[in-house]
Amino acid sequence: MVFNALCIWKRLLIVSLLFLSAHGKDSGPSFMVTFPAVIESQSEAKLCASLLKPNESLVMNIYLLDGDQSTLLLQEKAEEEFHRCFNFQTPQVEAESVQTMKVELQGENFKMTEKRKVLFRRYNPLTFIQTDKPIYIPGQKVNFRVVTMDRNFVPFDQKYSTVVLEDNQNNRIGQWTNISSTRWILQLSHQLNPEARQGIYRLKAYIGERTITHYFEVKKYVLPKFEITVKAPEIISLHDSDMNMEMSEMGCASFTLNTSVFFNSTNENERFLKEHLAVRVKVTEEGTENTMDKFETIRLTYKIGKATFTELPKIYEHGSIIQGKIKLANVHGAPLQNKEVYVLEGKRRSSKLLLNLTTDSDGLAEFSLNTSSLSKSDINLMASAYPEFKLRGFRNLYFYTEEKTVQLLRPASSYTPTLSELIIENIEQPLKCDAEFTVTIKYYFVGETVEDFKTDIVYIVLSRGVIVHHGYEKVEVKSSDGAANGSVSFKLSVVLDLAPAVQILAYCVLPSDNVIAHSRDFWTEKCFKNKVSLQFSPAEAVPGEKNTLQLSAQPGSLCGLSAVDQSILILEDSGSAQVPVTVPDTITSWETEAFCLSSKGLGLAPPAQLTVFQPFFLELSLPYSIIRGEIFELKATVFNYLSKCIMVKVTPAPSLDYTLKASSDDQYSSCLCANGRKTFKWILTPSVLGLLNITVSAEAEASQTVCDNEIVSVPERGRIDTVTRSLLVQAEGTEKTETYSWLLCPKGDSLSEEVDLTLPKDVIEGSARSSVSVIGDILGRALRNLHGLLQMPYGCGEQNMAILSPNIYILQYLENTEQLTSAIRERATGFLKNGYQRQLNYRHNSGAYSTFGHGDENTWLTAFVLRSFGKAQKYIFIDPQIIQSAKEWLIRRRDSDGCFIQQGRLFNNRMKGGVNDNVTMTAYITASLLELETPVTDPVVTKGLSCLRSVIEDVRNTYTTALLAYTFSLARDTDTRQQLFKKLEDVAISEGSHLHWSQSGSADDSDSLAVEISSYVLLAVLTTDSVTTADLGFANMIVSWLVKQQNAYGGFSSTQDTVVALQALSLYATKVFSSDGSSTVTVQSAGDTHHFDVNQDNKLLYQEKQLQNVPAKYSIEVKGSTCVSVQIAQFYNIPTPTEAKTLSIDAKIEGDCKKTFGQDLLLNFTVTYNGPQARSNMVIVDIKLLSGFTADTSLLELQRLSRTSLVERLDSKDDHVIVYLKEVQKNIPVNLQIKLKQVLPVKNLKPAVIKVYDYYQTSDQSEMEYSSHCE
Repeated sequence: MVFNALCIWKRLLIVSLLFLSAHGKDSGPSFMVTFPAVIESQSEAKLCASLLKPNESLVMNIYLLDGDQSTLLLQEKAEEEFHRCFNFQTPQVEAESVQTMKVELQGENFKMTEKRKVLFRRYNPLTFIQTDKPIYIPGQKVNFRVVTMDRNFVPFDQKYSTVVLEDNQNNRIGQWTNISSTRWILQLSHQLNPEARQGIYRLKAYIGERTITHYFEVKKYVLPKFEITVKAPEIISLHDSDMNMEMSEMGCASFTLNTSVFFNSTNENERFLKEHLAVRVKVTEEGTENTMDKFETIRLTYKIGKATFTELPKIYEHGSIIQGKIKLANVHGAPLQNKEVYVLEGKRRSSKLLLNLTTDSDGLAEFSLNTSSLSKSDINLMASAYPEFKLRGFRNLYFYTEEKTVQLLRPASSYTPTLSELIIENIEQPLKCDAEFTVTIKYYFVGETVEDFKTDIVYIVLSRGVIVHHGYEKVEVKSSDGAANGSVSFKLSVVLDLAPAVQILAYCVLPSDNVIAHSRDFWTEKCFKNKVSLQFSPAEAVPGEKNTLQLSAQPGSLCGLSAVDQSILILEDSGSAQVPVTVPDTITSWETEAFCLSSKGLGLAPPAQLTVFQPFFLELSLPYSIIRGEIFELKATVFNYLSKCIMVKVTPAPSLDYTLKASSDDQYSSCLCANGRKTFKWILTPSVLGLLNITVSAEAEASQTVCDNEIVSVPERGRIDTVTRSLLVQAEGTEKTETYSWLLCPKGDSLSEEVDLTLPKDVIEGSARSSVSVIGDILGRALRNLHGLLQMPYGCGEQNMAILSPNIYILQYLENTEQLTSAIRERATGFLKNGYQRQLNYRHNSGAYSTFGHGDENTWLTAFVLRSFGKAQKYIFIDPQIIQSAKEWLIRRRDSDGCFIQQGRLFNNRMKGGVNDNVTMTAYITASLLELETPVTDPVVTKGLSCLRSVIEDVRNTYTTALLAYTFSLARDTDTRQQLFKKLEDVAISEGSHLHWSQSGSADDSDSLAVEISSYVLLAVLTTDSVTTADLGFANMIVSWLVKQQNAYGGFSSTQDTVVALQALSLYATKVFSSDGSSTVTVQSAGDTHHFDVNQDNKLLYQEKQLQNVPAKYSIEVKGSTCVSVQIAQFYNIPTPTEAKTLSIDAKIEGDCKKTFGQDLLLNFTVTYNGPQARSNMVIVDIKLLSGFTADTSLLELQRLSRTSLVERLDSKDDHVIVYLKEVQKNIPVNLQIKLKQVLPVKNLKPAVIKVYDYYQTSDQSEMEYSSHCE
């Protein structure tokens, strides 16, 4: 998309004109001065003056008045008439200044003076922002450029103080400061997050006090696979008997609607008729059953047609004959023949009939009107389909009546309006660059009392607010009836100074001292000094072909392209370049544009179009996933886009992953004629589990077979189309994961561990897989999986922060230990930017945040966002106002004693117990402020700490105790810290070299909260001015336990434990980091051995190998001098458990089974909680869809919109539907429904699993299977 330069030019270039004229006594001198109403300051401008009929030696003085200051712009002495233009230097102004142009004409016997206002304006350089697309889908990258040029379109390097990107809520989601263009172009980009809000976004570039804004839209849309075109009339009359319509997709269909029947059927209820007729066309694609709708709106009118005048004169002389015509046409413009029409005279109700006429075959009726019998005045005539004036009734059919006035010819004078006029003929098409065109000025002089006279028609040409050309043509007029007409012309060359618009003014002074004038605008093509051309070679191609984009411009130009990957080119001495491109794999028209910049100026190339055409097109229909044991019919549909028949052969690629069986009597070669389609079918049976690639090719082959009475053709290009689609084959039952993790630090000797890997007796055959991974850094596994530390949905504000925050701690760790590479930084900051943008979806206008962006603001989440954004701003742009508004909102949530008041719910209700929630909240917020380096002396922090000290003695909640220990460690309050550590030591759970804490105090309690509590203790231990060896030994025991709780992806069981644990582990890793040492790891069983080397060069390298001997006992031995993280992970499926849990799910299917295909089923499911709490935490329901079915969640969506609904959010992804429930109250079932629609038939349909779990206490979960009741 090139610069929208035309719009800028319109604003700058088209100016209005003010005329100055004065005249003295009859036949005395007169003058006229013309100049633009708006003139650029500090430039050389031009004004034009005309002196007429001088009768002595005269002096013309033109002054510019600004307050008390007077500047003489021009002094001209003359004794003869002249039409000349003069240059003058305009004053310098800051922005705009209204001044006065004063003209004096002085002779010995008289003096004339006239004044007019003029606006001087300082024009800034032209700055453009260009995006690569006008509309983006959430998740896409916005590429944009900023270019600055002077008013002559010559580019220069510009420094921009700030460039910002704002979303549709005015949040700054991107910012670049103090950046300059390189060789005239500043090129930037921004990655939108996949959940970016839809709406209008703004890019702003700041240059000093100036702001340049560009808008684009973010919108979710899917490009259609085919297009429907509907041709329908824009308007129909209720008088029409029928309406013809055409629609086309491939081929064409037309039909006629009998509107008279339709309108007659609604006659009795006429009051219900609307002003528009809505037409809906629905197209269903054979074979795939894909549908598309197209809507057209047709305007309804009661107008039958209209009667209008043609060839009617504007003036008449009393007693003369007025010749004219009336045209009668229907509402669509078609002439109506043999119809009576009438000429009426007078005003509406007082009009009278003058003439009866009948239309000819062209709908025309000529008439002659003798004016002798009419009054000597202007005549008001009406062309009508009625013999008398007819007032239109409400909702009555009618013909439009046109009224026109023919003016009486009167002698012209300077005191009466003149009927004379000048008309500059229009040219419809834009004027071609470097061409010459003729400007024709027609004149009509009426009522001048002088029969023979001479006058000058003066013309002035303006472009971009500047007079660029002027001249005049002498006209000799000879008239005997008071009227004369004719034309004059001049030629004008379309040069750069005239682009993109020309304003031509023509005027003349008549003997009656009347001044007549006319102006007209003409558009030119986009003319530039830098001539740029762009074309594809060849201009037509098939998908996937190699093509060349040829570009030419002035040598040394810097050119920007759109729609191709290589977007910036520098043209060398040849002034041309060839860009290799690969034709997109879609049937479309690919349009690209280019602009080029050089020291001589800007150049724009007309858009170059590449038509991507495929003779025929292959499409595969298959489900996203199936379960082992299921089979389905693979469909391959071929569409022929040619106008001739072809013989097409369809062949699947051989594969060991599945078998294909031909459908009965199905042939895999077939005639396919113009615009035809054919579907080929196989029965597909998978042989293995996992992701399979299915490939099918269609080829047009030569054949002597006659198809539809013609020999088949073979296209020269695009004879083969090959399509590959993926199919996920899953095991039956439910997947389970087990991990065994160790942090082993040998310190020069060897360390060993043993693990007995077993599988359940009921393991699903073929589903088990085991692996061992080794990495030389405690955070390495998390670093590898920054995008997915948890295999859980991330659909709310708190969960999104769990994606964002670990990136901060890992970046801090790698930066502090000098291990941060540019690749890691780019990847991690990409996640940070994405998370920042997504989090703004959950922000309220108050500056606070809530879990789903609606309802009550949440104090805990707002504090979580504050601490994370505050740290993240070191690595990415975070709008400071976003941080400040969250902080101010939190400060307003304080009580008089300095404690913060809890608003909204705690994430995990098991945090509660033995203490007011406000204490926990105050500790969390105070710790957040201290982490952001807020001084302890800050009043908010001081009062917060005072609030916490007052309740320490009463705290019995292990979670709160650990959080308080960390808070007072940050505050460097040693005494209080030690007091809290003593409490923690009393409840610590020690198991050999492992140490941890839990809320319940049970050693078996290894839930999410235990990880979070232990992590806060670890943070408290390491947050001190001087970490001792004893501190590190104590910390190592906590770390050893924490590592064992890690999942296979580097996270833990839920979000909060993952965030706090990785923060603590990153701090620990920083304290114990060593840049020396290496180790070897040996993992072996009786028949399986693996070796790993870890050193300083590969310590962040994730090394993984598959274990082939499970079940078996494996030993892990580490030798060397550096720590290594070792993890064994097992994945397997078991039959879906059915035992009762505190959180349970029940599901049943109902629906009509009469259809063999396309069944619509209703899934009813009930969630129940009977745990120890009054209500659960947030609950996730994960519904795996039956193979070959899609979900319609409209019923759930309606429920979600209810004020009392517990449904907070719905997500559909691939073959799953995720339902977020705010909570489930104890023993109060939650009943929900979704619709399932079969889109592809699958045989041997297996049950699907529906799972429910507590998001923050994932051990609270339950699964069950549901299946279709239809055979």
